[in-house]
This record gives sequence, C-alpha cells and structure tokens, in this order.
Amino acid sequence: MYLCVMVYNQLATYEYIKMALRRNNAKRQRLNDKEKDLLRQIKEALAESSLPRQMHKPVSWGLRRAVGEFRADHRDGRGVTQPAGRQTRRLLERVLRAIGHARQHPDGNVQRKAKELVRSSQHESFEQIEERAKRFVGLMNKSGHRRNEKLRRARRVRLHVDDGAKLVEVPTVDSLRSVGRELDLCVAKRDCLARGYHHRLAHGESKFYALVLGGRVKLLMEVNEENEISEISARSNDEVVLSRERALRILEALNATADQEPAFADVGAFSPYLCGGEPDDREHLTVNGRHYRVDVFAKRRQVIVRERRLKRGRVRGWSLFQCEAPPSKGLPAWDDLYCGGIDLGQFAALLHQREVAAMISRLFD
Repeated sequence: MYLCVMVYNQLATYEYIKMALRRNNAKRQRLNDKEKDLLRQIKEALAESSLPRQMHKPVSWGLRRAVGEFRADHRDGRGVTQPAGRQTRRLLERVLRAIGHARQHPDGNVQRKAKELVRSSQHESFEQIEERAKRFVGLMNKSGHRRNEKLRRARRVRLHVDDGAKLVEVPTVDSLRSVGRELDLCVAKRDCLARGYHHRLAHGESKFYALVLGGRVKLLMEVNEENEISEISARSNDEVVLSRERALRILEALNATADQEPAFADVGAFSPYLCGGEPDDREHLTVNGRHYRVDVFAKRRQVIVRERRLKRGRVRGWSLFQCEAPPSKGLPAWDDLYCGGIDLGQFAALLHQREVAAMISRLFD
C-alpha cells in the first residue's frame, strides 16, 4: 500500500512539473501582431461588456495562456506552423464575437452559450475552449437561419388567382423542400438534381410559387429571371391540368409568360391573350376536313392557330408562330414558338389559303 502511494505521489509530481514547464514555456511564447491585435480587441470588448468586472483580467490572461501553450505544442524547426496560427486566430475571433453576443442577442440560448464560452476562457485549455467555440458558432448559425426563415415567410408574396385559388411564394430552400415533400417531388431531396433548384432559389436566379386550392398545395412552378414559367409540376409529377381561364389568371397574377410550357400552351394561355388581349384579325376556315381558327397579332408579328375537331367542337391543339423577318421576295421567315396542333410545315401550307394570305399580308402594310 505504501509503495502504491509513493508511486502515485511521484506521478502527480511529474505531471505537475510538466504542466508548470509547459505554462512557463507558453509565457515565453511571442504572439504575432494579428494575435496581439485580437487580444487587445477582446480586452476592449470586455471593458464595454455587461460581464462582471472581476472576469475581465482572468479571461484575457487565460486566453493568452491557452494560445501560448498551443503555440508551444505546435512548433517545428521554423517556428509555429501555419495551420496552428490559423487555429489561434479563428479561436480569438470567435471569442470576440461571443463577447458581443453575450451583451445583446435576440436568442437567449445564444446569449447563454456566449457567456459560458467567455467564462471557460479563464481556466480551460485551448482544445476545450475551441470545442466550446465550435458549438457556439453552430448554435448561432442555426439561430440566424431560423430567424431569417421566419422573416422570409412573413414577407412572402400571396397572389389572388380566382375564387378558391391563390399563389403563395416559396421564399426559402427549407420551404421549397417542405412543398416538395407534400407533392412528392425531387426538390424535397438533397441529391444533385435537387441542389440545382436549391441553388437557383438561394441565389435569386429563380422564384418558386405554389398554387393552393382549398388550403392544399396542388402545383409548384418555377419563374426564371426572364419572368417565364420554366417548369410546373403536380403531385408525383402527374400531368398538370389547368383550365384556360385559370392559366391566364395565373400568368396575369405573376406578370409572367409561359408560351413554351405545355401546361399553359396546350390550353392556349399565350402571352398575346393576357390582360384581355384580342387579335387584330381573326379568320375561321376549314382545310381538308379540319377546322382552324387563325388569330393574327400585328404588333407582335405573331400568329396563333387553334385546331378543332368538327364533331365534338373540342380543341385539339394550339400553335404559336413568330415572324422573324420581313418578307424577302414575297416570303416572310417564320419560327415555331410552340407546336401543339400543327407544325411549321403544316402552317406553311395553311399560309397558301387565300384568307390567311390576305391576313398575313396586312402584317407588313
């Protein structure tokens, strides 16, 4: 028993001597200018803080000791290593932030953790203080994220579409993922495809809106920087079904266009019809047993063709064509913006009809 006590005392003495030598070596360590400047700022911040005055000197001395010990343990033949220097500066910057947040922060948990971090700097080692600082920064970032989420949700845009339908802006990535989970869409995930949507929303390259019917989200749509609806999705990527009236109201509410988005173009919700737009000229004609309605918008130099089935009168398809250049040798150049009923070749054949040819000629009068 006596032998065990003697060995224990010798080990304790050895540990005490080693710790004393380490602290003595730390005192002789010279800090660089950046670390000295940060310690000076910490001292000034403590003097202006609401922390007890008897803590000010112990905190400054404790940080000086912890940094010195860490520098002493991370030296090579040329001096303190660069990674160690970055670590010490990062720790001092975090403690400086904690002193400021200990005085005033909207989140009580962040304020409490900041005070704990500053108090621990009096007696704990560099590694222990650094671990506390990491947890403090993580908590502070989470608190800021939650606060920004609340502010964005409070400011999000709500647009009236019609009775029973409204558009609600999806302002943040978290709310976008929440809508994605409700509709079972890929934006709810964290894979490469979903990150593309998240990146565009976070960097302001796109805006997202949810169509809400009866209190439930039915559709999610993306509006790009050109104010065009680039994509629209229903639950589980099912087919999007919209009436022409509702589609036009959605576009008017968003002040956007969707001339090449099938969900809108297939029902004839083209930009020329927005805000009660009427064609400058209209003609109904039948060719080879098919009935067409041709609308000409002279200012836009656009032609919209709607094909109908004669038996039931149901719309079969809408097509939008743009005149890209004035006629050369009597033949204008056309581009197909959307072909839901007839393609560019069929449209060219339709132009040879006398009624249509007369309407087109008036485009260039």
